[in-house]
Amino acid sequence: MRFAPLFGAIVLGTVLGSQDVAVEGPAVWGLLGGTALTWLWLEFRGSSWAQGLFWVVVVAGAFLRAELAFQEVQWSTEPYQGVAIQVSQIEEAGSSLRVLGDYPPMGVKVAVHLAPDEEVEIGDTVVFSGLVGTPPEAPNPGVFCYKTYLAARGAAGVCWPDQYVVRRGAGPPILARIRSYFARNIQESLSNPGLVLSLVLGDRSQLSNEQSERWRALGTGHLLAISGTHLGLLALVVGVVLSRSSLGRLGRFVVLQAILGGYVLLVGARPSTLRAFLAGLAGGWAGVRRRQASGLEIWALVGCLLLLVEPRLVRDISFQLSFGAAGGILLWGPLLRFSRVRPALRWVLSSLAVSAAAQLSIMPLVLQHFGSFPLLGTAATLIMLPFVTVLLGGGILIGLGAGALGIAPLLEMLLGVLEIIEVGLVKWAVAWQPMRIGVDVWLLWCFFIYSGWRLRQPQITRPRMTLRRLSIGALCVAVVFSLPPQWKYPLEVTALNVGQGDCLFILTPSNQTILIDGGGDSLYWQERGRNVGLERVVPYLKHRGVEKLDLVILSHPHEDHLFGLLAVLENFPVGMVLDNGQGTDSPSYEKYLTLLAEKGIHPHPVQAGDEMALEGGVRLRFLHPHRSTLEYLSHNDASVVVALDFQRSTMLFTGDLEAVGLLELLQRIGPNALKADVVKVPHHGSRSSLDPRLYEAVDPAWALICVGPNSFGHPHGEVLAHLEEQGIPWRTTSNGPVSFYSIFGFVWVRCGEGFRNGQGIN
Repeated sequence: MRFAPLFGAIVLGTVLGSQDVAVEGPAVWGLLGGTALTWLWLEFRGSSWAQGLFWVVVVAGAFLRAELAFQEVQWSTEPYQGVAIQVSQIEEAGSSLRVLGDYPPMGVKVAVHLAPDEEVEIGDTVVFSGLVGTPPEAPNPGVFCYKTYLAARGAAGVCWPDQYVVRRGAGPPILARIRSYFARNIQESLSNPGLVLSLVLGDRSQLSNEQSERWRALGTGHLLAISGTHLGLLALVVGVVLSRSSLGRLGRFVVLQAILGGYVLLVGARPSTLRAFLAGLAGGWAGVRRRQASGLEIWALVGCLLLLVEPRLVRDISFQLSFGAAGGILLWGPLLRFSRVRPALRWVLSSLAVSAAAQLSIMPLVLQHFGSFPLLGTAATLIMLPFVTVLLGGGILIGLGAGALGIAPLLEMLLGVLEIIEVGLVKWAVAWQPMRIGVDVWLLWCFFIYSGWRLRQPQITRPRMTLRRLSIGALCVAVVFSLPPQWKYPLEVTALNVGQGDCLFILTPSNQTILIDGGGDSLYWQERGRNVGLERVVPYLKHRGVEKLDLVILSHPHEDHLFGLLAVLENFPVGMVLDNGQGTDSPSYEKYLTLLAEKGIHPHPVQAGDEMALEGGVRLRFLHPHRSTLEYLSHNDASVVVALDFQRSTMLFTGDLEAVGLLELLQRIGPNALKADVVKVPHHGSRSSLDPRLYEAVDPAWALICVGPNSFGHPHGEVLAHLEEQGIPWRTTSNGPVSFYSIFGFVWVRCGEGFRNGQGIN
């Protein structure tokens, strides 16, 4: 059986099942069972339909397996009493000490925060009482996500206990003692052990932020992940020793795999390590049996096994990048041998080509997770790989206790040289940082994968046919890249999660950037140092690759719209600022004017009737306030109301309009001028802003409510009831950002990490 297409089907089903989609369990299981029985019957009859139905069964089975795996743990809303966990991991966590251990009744691992000076070691038991819940998620992309951080360590719950007791155990397990022995030897032998600890044990706790950032910028961060390079080097050393023993082929295989398996357990059995170990295990067994084994098939088989055992790996960044890079190398490897050039040059060219294949195979994933793609990664990997190999080998020897052999001074010298190279190379580090991953990027990636698959099958495909198909594919890619932006990219409007406040980021197809409001905090929270602009808005904009904001619109100068803009103005160049012309005597507004003056920006007051044409056919129409009524309106009722038009769709942003402002707008503007596909519900869904005539005039397909936890009762139940009576689906920003996309008049919504359907989901 060919495992590559099977792996693809399992990945597809698992990804679909990992989305937040509600399914009726018994009905779906019954449908799957019926489909499977039908497939078996067709297979028995030798029908040609059996093969197609088989893939349906595989995708559906993977989907349901993922549905079960991704169900959130339902923690009690009442405090747990006397919960006991055996400590398996210990980490410093700012002002506390975080311990992780298994909680058998729920079948999951829990993270518990203890006092920072608590004396606890692996193997101890912590008995605690307190609320246990799901770790908090990042409010927006680009912001630290505690849930993802703990999930990577296998924990699904977190607790800051009301009280706890530490009971001493029999001592750490044998693997923890060996790991501690390795770490202690390395720390005692080297003055700066951070990099070696990371390479040998996967422990990055002592790697400086500066060095970690340099490796990321250079595109060599993958060398720090314990994977095929590490296991390959260890296998080479152990294999040389075993080759001189009297063991047979099977005996050497068993001993080698036992040593490699022990090392995998020692470093934590992470996805990249497991992938390399299982692939080596399968390849080694094929060698023992004297059988040919396809590296690509082994790669796919390992992927199938891991995803079937643990579907959650499909969201693990380490799993995605490790499998993607390994798959790219195996796909293109046979084509990158350069057999007709001299050996020295052949090694250089092959290394560069293999590294480039690995980098290109994970390009969309890197852009999706990190927002940028380092262009120096291929060359930097080639330069730094020899140093990494020596540091890894030397670090293992020192960890084993061979520091007295004089290895440490050599490693110290190499670490110094490597740091000089890092600092020198990082000056030339260039990253591609697009603000979106468009259809052209995905098409280029698909063409790269298809080309590797096509070129490695000369025995199946005729050269002329291959050349013709690749030429057609290259032409299609070139055509798509040459299309105007408005034909390739949608207009995007993302409402950020800024708590109780508004902040909308707009990205046009031509990459023009607009920010409407910036969220904010009440004076109470400002006095306590909380700054939603610095903590949520600025990190998101940097994550998106924004270097400059072309336009900033302040709807009105209240704190929950203005205060977050101050951090944005401090951290980003801004082309133009628009507001309603109303001022206030608040400190935030005074600082707003000061920042604009320092940047040489004169705010332009906008009024009803103003319009602004942007690139690619995007247009802004300002509908409110009108100059004749501005001085009589409150700040909320004088909010800037703007309609965003693109192709055949419109999105309407209403600020904090209340009854008076809505009445003035509805009387002055004809109903056709307010028609929109998406409407931002005024004033966070407050009762005072509910006017049914607005929704009759707008007739929206979607309603957006910018709101977070608050003491005002927003969104009000009457507002939500009216939206549901009118059949208008609504979204809030309480649990994460909400994005609306529009192209060719078609509008769709994306919430948080995945697409969601239905009404009233917040």
